[in-house]
Amino acid sequence: MTASAITPPTDPPPFSSGRPKNRLSRYTNLLAKSACFLSALLALSVLFLILSFILYRGIGGLSLNLFTKLPGPVGAPIGMENCILGTLILIAISSAIGVPVGMLCGIYLAEYSRGGFFAHTVRLLVDVIAGTPSIVVGVLGYELIVVPSGHFSGWAGGAALAFLMCPIVARTTEDMLRLVPRAYREGSIGVGASTSQTLFRVVLPAARSGIITGLMLAIARVAGETAPLLFTALGNDQLVLNPNQPFPSLTLQIFKYATSAEDQWRQQAWAGMLVLVSIIVLLSAAVRYTTRRPLRAR
Repeated sequence: MTASAITPPTDPPPFSSGRPKNRLSRYTNLLAKSACFLSALLALSVLFLILSFILYRGIGGLSLNLFTKLPGPVGAPIGMENCILGTLILIAISSAIGVPVGMLCGIYLAEYSRGGFFAHTVRLLVDVIAGTPSIVVGVLGYELIVVPSGHFSGWAGGAALAFLMCPIVARTTEDMLRLVPRAYREGSIGVGASTSQTLFRVVLPAARSGIITGLMLAIARVAGETAPLLFTALGNDQLVLNPNQPFPSLTLQIFKYATSAEDQWRQQAWAGMLVLVSIIVLLSAAVRYTTRRPLRAR
């Protein structure tokens, strides 16, 4: 074969021919980033406006009486000491019930279920409960707890709030555990760890941040609920620390004051809203601060 018969190799297309496509990709990427940034900015702006309006309307009602006095008649120094303490106790009761149950349910769905009929049924029920209106939960709490016991109580209110908390915690726990790479589990089992050791020392710590975010979302939701407490805790104008009695709540007192025709009570309602939002923010910040440190090796 002569040299003239050899077909010369085809030169690759010049680099300039790919520039229009690269330029289009850059423009598309820039457009997507801009849309995401504007959407985040819009969401933050709405949140900032709501918080600013609550601060504007509620800061005028903040005083020492708000934290040291009990609700009283119009014209007298009134406060919400019992309601603030009652809300914190109700959050503690509902968390003590809802967080363990929800986490165990999420762990079962993510780690131990094999996708059978029972697991699909549990997952469906969790989704249905998560979408149940809170007033329906309140009526169920009234029929299942208040009527058999014969009286309203903080325990009934805490149980109703825990019922709302469970599906949020369960779904968040399941989703976060499924995001943990399987290599983590295989590596732990490969060095001789049992399934339970792998779960508690490897998988759960790896998903800790997302699970805690779900817990705070659940607590924030139940902290602002009113309808379930109307049928279960009922409310109380006295300083009550015994959950066996009708129990005070910040949301119930806000509802009572906000629907009043008295200017003093409406001002106290705005101040109560500001205190409630502050409680949620402080709880979230405290949990974030205490859990941001890396886990120590065991």
